[in-house]
Amino acid sequence: MMLKCGNVNTSASRHQAVCPRVGRIHARVHNARFSPKVFAAEPSASTPLSKEKSSTSTNNSTGNNVVPSPTALKSVDELKQVPSILISDISCAGARAALLVGFVHYFETRMPNVGFFQPVGGAPYPNSNLDVDRHVELVYKVCEMKGDIYSMVGVEEAEAKQLITSGNMNQLLDKIYGRFVAYGEEGHEFVVLEGPGPILGGTELDAAIASTLGAPVLMVITGNKNMKPADYFNLAMVKRQVFLDHKVNVVGVVLNTVPRADYLDICSELKIKFAQQGLAFAGGIYEDKLMASIRLDEVQASLGAKVLFGKDSLQDRDFTEIVVASQRIEELLELLDEDPESHPLIVSSQDRLDVVLALLAAQLSVKGPSVAGILLTRAGKTHVDRRYGTDTVSRIFQGIEEGGMYRGSLLPVLSVDKPMFEVMSALANMESSILPTSTRKISRAKMLFDKYIDANALIQRLQSKPRTSQLTPKMFQHNIKALCLNSPQHIVLPEALDKRILAAASEVTQRGLARVTLLGDPAAVAAEAKKLGVDISLCSVHNPENSDRLEKYAAAFVEARGKKAPSLGAAADMVSRDVNTFGVMMVHCGDADGMVSGAIHTTAATIRPAMQVLKLPGVSTLVSSVFFMCLPDRVLVYGDCAVNVHPTSEELAQIAMVSADTAAAFGVEPRVAMLSYSTLGSGAGPEVQRVTEAVAIVKKTRPDIKVEGPIQYDAAIDPAVAAVKVKGTSEVAGKATVFVFPDLNTGNNTYKAVQQSTGAIAMGPVMQGLLKPVNDLSRGCTVPDVVNTICVTSIQAMAVKKKA
Repeated sequence: MMLKCGNVNTSASRHQAVCPRVGRIHARVHNARFSPKVFAAEPSASTPLSKEKSSTSTNNSTGNNVVPSPTALKSVDELKQVPSILISDISCAGARAALLVGFVHYFETRMPNVGFFQPVGGAPYPNSNLDVDRHVELVYKVCEMKGDIYSMVGVEEAEAKQLITSGNMNQLLDKIYGRFVAYGEEGHEFVVLEGPGPILGGTELDAAIASTLGAPVLMVITGNKNMKPADYFNLAMVKRQVFLDHKVNVVGVVLNTVPRADYLDICSELKIKFAQQGLAFAGGIYEDKLMASIRLDEVQASLGAKVLFGKDSLQDRDFTEIVVASQRIEELLELLDEDPESHPLIVSSQDRLDVVLALLAAQLSVKGPSVAGILLTRAGKTHVDRRYGTDTVSRIFQGIEEGGMYRGSLLPVLSVDKPMFEVMSALANMESSILPTSTRKISRAKMLFDKYIDANALIQRLQSKPRTSQLTPKMFQHNIKALCLNSPQHIVLPEALDKRILAAASEVTQRGLARVTLLGDPAAVAAEAKKLGVDISLCSVHNPENSDRLEKYAAAFVEARGKKAPSLGAAADMVSRDVNTFGVMMVHCGDADGMVSGAIHTTAATIRPAMQVLKLPGVSTLVSSVFFMCLPDRVLVYGDCAVNVHPTSEELAQIAMVSADTAAAFGVEPRVAMLSYSTLGSGAGPEVQRVTEAVAIVKKTRPDIKVEGPIQYDAAIDPAVAAVKVKGTSEVAGKATVFVFPDLNTGNNTYKAVQQSTGAIAMGPVMQGLLKPVNDLSRGCTVPDVVNTICVTSIQAMAVKKKA
């Protein structure tokens, strides 16, 4: 673009066209979602903007009187999100709105009710009446989407920055995931997301979000005149590895604003290179003059300018250059006559209405120079009451409009209360954008996409790698917390003076995840909480030593113990002095729904009272445990890692069956691996035989469970190893989700090794085989561990009530 000032021409540097960020569309794609019938459907009609911002049953092998797996909680499955795809500009150049408009248009013409979601919301359009990310507004209006526009944003940019800089990345991802799940519940068939990398966090944040949401990624590279094919390729390979490190599926690459002169050579060479790397190359869009142009309505929006005249002529009006009118009228007209093909924007000051009138007259003549519009800047100091004759000029314009003699479009005149140098600086640095009213650009974007982007290649890649029902850690944790919010349970925490317990109690009550009773002296507990700065105002505090429930609990304890019962006095002494026993009795007598302990007590001290009171006498139900291992890309179930030292074949079979039920109840598809040092007969010995017999019992008792064993851990989890070690087909080998260890020594050390070596979150041990839920904490637990265990206990308590 040229800036003309009198007789002097200067070049104004401009970046490549930057379009408003179009919403992100989550696309976790299952095969069924891309059937021809679905893609042929018509998009649904839109609805007005909101005015406010805003499970399958499994059998339980342990009998009717044990804590059941919460299989009746159908909402676990209902919380799974819709298919989605995340579009990530790995060059972080920001010029992506045109491409995004094309993608959304492609999907909405092939399936009903396509959605758009922005994990991190950026700046709104200047002067927009909607305080929402500009790409969200663009897609919402252009695609005539329905529902609440504010539900299409996860977290605002300012909040995201604050969470990242304060080291709370997990909290940021939790918020984004929660908002996305809520948006998915609006009935979308498919959702497109846009990675926030260009405005915040780069590719690393895009990868973290895609991993959290389980969304495959399409990488976009914005080109420039200095990039060679090798530059595009190397960038794609480096960024692809970032996504692979986060266990994210990269479906392909698309180029954006490629220099037109090199377009064919770049695309043909990259298609070969990417194919060799197993990446789908879907083509690219070259630099387009119309898409790179700046329109008058964009200038008006960017500067916040007032439209004095010609409002109806403002929309979609382009200009070729900027001319500063600081000279006399005759010199200005001579300057404009030098280039008859020019269509400039004239910039002058508010006191130069002679320029406005002269150019208006020139426009009325078929022989006059062509002018796109006039932008008037502040004349000297601000004078609020100074009109500079605008009323008179306004009447002239009005007369032309109403007189009927001139039927062309009137010259648009804008005014901005900013000094000339500031306005010129803003214009020189202004970047192209697409407004919801930019009809020519929107049509051009759709045409370029349809002509040059092979979106079908991406769809084929998505179909060739169908998504599994694998549950990511964020999905798992969000789902259980969502259930807790819907039905908060009463959980007793006996270790009230531990700072982790106090912090967790505060968090779960403040968030509404559970109702909490802390056991201890109220004064001491309150003092400790105050010292730590923890708010426990929503918690109850009960002192076992002087409780009015001692007599009731002692009698209940004696009754529960039957022939092994102590005297009533001894029972009262035990209940009053042992906080874990008191807590278990609260659960047993219905004064609490569940108990969580173990932060400062051993597993034996925590579990013994539960096994004494909450295990039905005469019923051969084995009490066992599982850990939910939240790895970076999946959730696995480990059992038994806390209770049974050396289970028999029958006991191993019970552990496997009830662990499979627990896994299914919490949204993990159970594929059970019975672990050993031998894989399907590769070794022999008593320990192998014990596991072999256990597998046979499971297959006979529960033929509905997918189980394999004896099998080694590597063959159970790694498809490549399984292909070598396991002959024939297997529903479990290489894709196991539930791992049953042969003994406590192996299980306990393995879960701790995985936890410490990978940074995985180990939720548990979650106890199985009790009448009501009591769960044990590791003495090395963190506050999030305690919160998660409280939530798991709450879900078990809900299942008890449903089964009653």
